[in-house]
Amino acid sequence: MARPETGGASHRAVIVGRIIFVWAALVAGRLIQLQVFEHEEWSRAARGQQQHVVPVPSDRGEILDRTGQTLAASVRTQTAAVNPQRVPDPDFFAGNVAPILGLGVPQLAEEIRALQLRKQRKLEAKKNGQTLPAEGANAPSLEQLILKRHLSTTERAGLEALRSGAFRNIEILRDYKRIYPNDRLAIHVVGGLDEDGGGNFGIEARLNADLQGRPGKMRVLSDSRQDTYYSWVVDPGRQGANITLTIHRLIQHAAEVELVKAMAASGAWSGSVVVMDPQTGEVLAMANAPDFARDLVPKSGSDLKLRTNIAVQTPCEPGSVMKMITVTMGLETGKFTPETPIYCENGVFPRPGRRPIHDVHHYGVLDVAGVLIKSSNIGVTKISLAVGPDKLAEYLAKFGMGRRTNVGLPGESRGMLRPREKWDPASHEYMSFGHEISATAIQLARAVSVIANGGLLVQPHIVLKKERLSPKGGPAEVVPVDYDDPVRSITPETAFVVRRIMERVVLEGTGKAARIPGYSAGGKTGSAELYDPKLKRWINRHNSSFIGFAPVTNPRIVVVVTLNGSVKLGGASAAPVFSKVAETALRVLQVPKDVPEDEVAPTGPDAMPTKDETLLLAAAKPGADLPAGTDEEVTDQGRDVVGPRVPDFRGKSAPAVLRKALELGLPVHVSGEGLVRRQSPAPGRILSAGSAVEVSCRR
Repeated sequence: MARPETGGASHRAVIVGRIIFVWAALVAGRLIQLQVFEHEEWSRAARGQQQHVVPVPSDRGEILDRTGQTLAASVRTQTAAVNPQRVPDPDFFAGNVAPILGLGVPQLAEEIRALQLRKQRKLEAKKNGQTLPAEGANAPSLEQLILKRHLSTTERAGLEALRSGAFRNIEILRDYKRIYPNDRLAIHVVGGLDEDGGGNFGIEARLNADLQGRPGKMRVLSDSRQDTYYSWVVDPGRQGANITLTIHRLIQHAAEVELVKAMAASGAWSGSVVVMDPQTGEVLAMANAPDFARDLVPKSGSDLKLRTNIAVQTPCEPGSVMKMITVTMGLETGKFTPETPIYCENGVFPRPGRRPIHDVHHYGVLDVAGVLIKSSNIGVTKISLAVGPDKLAEYLAKFGMGRRTNVGLPGESRGMLRPREKWDPASHEYMSFGHEISATAIQLARAVSVIANGGLLVQPHIVLKKERLSPKGGPAEVVPVDYDDPVRSITPETAFVVRRIMERVVLEGTGKAARIPGYSAGGKTGSAELYDPKLKRWINRHNSSFIGFAPVTNPRIVVVVTLNGSVKLGGASAAPVFSKVAETALRVLQVPKDVPEDEVAPTGPDAMPTKDETLLLAAAKPGADLPAGTDEEVTDQGRDVVGPRVPDFRGKSAPAVLRKALELGLPVHVSGEGLVRRQSPAPGRILSAGSAVEVSCRR
C-alpha cells in the first residue's frame, strides 16, 4: 500500500495557524489598546452616549410684603429642549416640531444647523490642535437647545405624541414661571425677570443670587435610542431664599393711587412717593410714576426709562425743602434761636456782581421760625452767611446729602453735592435754599427723619429679612440682614424745636394742604423752577415737593412727595398727596389720633416753641449764646425748667394716662370718657411746681 502524502496538508495547517495567530494577536493588541491605553477615552465616550447630566432648576424664592402677602412667586411649568447634535435632519425636525410650538420652521432649522456647525468646527479644531476664541458666558449651549419655555397643555400633548414616535430626542424639562399676584404694585421695587429667568431690575435683580438659589443636577441613563431608563439626583441644589420687604401693600397702594391723581392734576411728567419709618429706616412704600405693563419687552430707550426707580435713581434740585437743614444748622450752632429777627429786605436782597436773591412775597423782618414758615430765600441765605460755608458743608453731610443711602435697590444715585473745595464763593448762599445741589427722594426721607426721630441719621432699607427653606422640610433658616447703626447728627432739643416750627408750616404756612384729619403733622414745601437749555430760559414748570412727618410729638412716619415738571407749586400739588398717603399709613399702622376729628392740630401758642424751650435749647449747648437781652437771672430760670416734661397723652385711654402718670410721678386730672382729645400743658412743656396736667377725654 502506498504511504499517504501529508506534507501539503501540514503546510496548509501551518499557514492557517499562522493566520489565526496573527489575527488573534491583532485582536489582542486592539483589545489592549482599547482596554488599557485608550480605556479612559472610550469610557468617556460611552458615558457621553449613555449618561447625561440634566440641570434641575431650583425653585425661585418668593418676595413678600411686611405682612406676608405675596408680591412675587413661582409656579411649576415645563420646558421643551433638544440636543441639536442628535438631530439628523434639521428641516424634517423643524417641520414637525415648530408648528406645535408656534415657532418659525426655517428659523428653528437654521438655529439647529448653526449649533451643529459650531460643534463640528470645535471638534475639528481640537483634532488639529487649534484653539478657538473663547465663547462668552451667554453663548448658547451646543448640547441643549431650548425650544420653548412654559409649555401649555396643548403644546405638551403635541410633543408627547411626537416623542412616542420618531422624536424621542425631545426632552421635557421641569421649569418655573414668575407670577405677580398684585400685577404692577411696587413694580419698580419688586422688579422682574428676563427671558432666561434672571432678575433684570428691582429686588429681582439686586438679590438675584439669593432668590435663584443653586440649580441641582440629575444623572440620566439612556439606551441606544436615547430613551431614559434610569435617573438619580447627584446634587439636590439649593432652593432660593424668600425675601420679605419692609413695604406694606396697603400703604404702597395708597401711595401709587394718590401719586397718579396728583400727576394728572398738576401736569407733572413723573413723580415719586416714599413713606418711611423714621425710627428704623424701614421703607413702608416707594411709588414711582409713570409705571408700565409687566409684559413690556423694552425695545427702545423710552421703554427702559420707564423702569427707572425715580425715588432712588433720579436726583433733582430739592428747592425749599433744603431750608429745613439751613434753619436747623442755625439753631444747632447756637447763633440763632426761633425768635431771632432777620431782615428779609422786602423781597429783594442785592448781591454784589450777580443777580439779587428774591422772595416770592415782600417780607420785612421775620424771626427764624417765620423764615421757615414763610419759606424766605433771603432769610435762609442770611443764616447761611452768618454760619459760613464750612458749617453748611458739615451739616449737609450730617443730613446725608451727597451720599448713597444703600437702601438695597440697584442703580442708586448719590445725588449731586460738590466737594467743599469746589464750591464757588456764593455756592453756600444758593445751597441754603436748595440750588446747586440735588438729592433723591430716599435721601430726602433720610434727611427729614433726622428731625422726626430726635436727631439720628438712620439707614433706609427695603429688605426686612431673608429666609432659606430647608431641603428636608425643616425650619427655615433666617439669614441676618445687617444695616448701619444710627448716627447722632443733631441734639434732640434742636430736633424738637424744628419739629414744632415745621408743624406751623402746615398750620399757617405754605403747607396748609398737608393737614391730616385727626393727626398733627409737620413738613416743608419745595418748588424748584426748571430751566430749559434749548429755550435758554426758565419755564413755568417746577420740581414740586413736600417732606413731612406725623404725628408731631412722636412721629411714626415720614413722607416725601416729588412731582417733576409740575405746573403747580409744592404746596398746591405735593402737599395734598402727603395728607392722603399719611392718613392711610397712620390708619394702617393703627397710630392713635392726637387731635380731635374736627380740629386738624392745636393752634396758637401750643404750636410754637416757648421762651422756656428756647432757653432750654440754648442751655443744652456748651458755650452757646443765649438770646439777646437775656440776663443771668433768666439764664438760671432756663436751667431750672429742665423737667418734669409733660408726655403726650393724646389718643390714649384714661387708664393708660393714669398708669403713665403714676409711673412718672405726675399729678393728672382726667375729665370725660373715651380717648384723650385735649391736654394742658401741651406735650413737651415743662410742668410748673404745684400744678397738674389737665386731660379731656371724648368718645
